Amino acid sequence: MNFFKFLDKLKRNYNSLILYCLLDRIPVIVLGEDSDQIDSFLIELSEFVHFRKDYVFYTDFISKEDYETLTSNENIDYNYQRAHIRCPCSVSLKALNQFNEIHSWLIGLTIPKQRDELNYIKTLIKNKSREILFITISSERISIEMEGINLKLIELTLEQNIFKKISQDTEKSIAKMKRVLSDKITTSQLDIDLLKTLLDFEEEKNELKKNIFKREIQNFYSGSKRAFFILSRLNLLNDIGIQTRIGSKTLFETIDYEVAPIERIISFIKREWGEDYSSLIEDGKKAFIGDKIVSLWG
Repeated sequence: MNFFKFLDKLKRNYNSLILYCLLDRIPVIVLGEDSDQIDSFLIELSEFVHFRKDYVFYTDFISKEDYETLTSNENIDYNYQRAHIRCPCSVSLKALNQFNEIHSWLIGLTIPKQRDELNYIKTLIKNKSREILFITISSERISIEMEGINLKLIELTLEQNIFKKISQDTEKSIAKMKRVLSDKITTSQLDIDLLKTLLDFEEEKNELKKNIFKREIQNFYSGSKRAFFILSRLNLLNDIGIQTRIGSKTLFETIDYEVAPIERIISFIKREWGEDYSSLIEDGKKAFIGDKIVSLWG
C-alpha cells in the first residue's frame, strides 16, 4: 500500500486529524471489507508513531495480566518507552470483549454483513473510550468519523505543517535528483522511453516521504521530551514551595524547537506522560487560546 497516496485521497485536514489522534493516543478503529488491507493499514499507522513500542494483541500478549505487565513501567518510569497496541482483524472481537481500556489501541475490524451487528460493535467500542477515531475503507470511498471531540476546537497547525513540509522537501529532493541526471545526458543521446524511465522517481518519492515524516515526528517528540524534563523540574520546585513559571518563548529557546505551538506540546506531554504542566507557562492563557480558538475545519 502506498500510504501517502492513500492519505492524499482524504478530505482536507483528515490526514492531519489521523496524525493528531495517533500522537494523543486516541484509539483508532479501522473498518473495511478486506482484512489484509486493514491489517496492512494498521502497520502503516503504527509506524507513524515510531517512538512508541508496538505490541500486537494475540502475538505479544493475550491476557489483561500480560498487558498490565507490558505497560506497568509507564506509570513509574518517565524514560520507559510508551506502548501502543495493534490489534489485527482476526482477534479484534476477542480484544473488545476482554479489555475495558483501549487507550492508544489501533484496532482493525471487518465490517459484518448485518447492520445491527456493526451498530452493536460500535456501541461496544464507544463504551470503552470517550474519544475515538473511526476510519472506514471501502472500494468506493474513505470516511472518517470522530467521537468525543469537537473538531472545531482542535488545533492542527503542527500536523498540517508536517504534511506540508513532507510535500515541499520531497519535491525539492526529486527535483535535485532529476537535475543531476539531466545535466549528465542530452535528449539526443537516449530514446524517449529510456529517458522517462531514468527520470521516474515515483518509488523513491514514497521512501523520501516516509523518511522526512519520521524526521519531523522525531523532532517533535524530542523537543516535547526536553520540554517535559524542564517543566517537571519546575513543577518539583513548586512542590517544595519555590513558586516559579516559564514563558513559552524562553521554553522554546531552551529546547531549541519552535515548530509546534506551545499548547500542542503541553497537550502531547499530558497524553504521553500523564502530566498537565499548563499552569507552569507564564503566558499560558494567551498561548493556549488567545481571544478565541481558531477552527481549521472551515
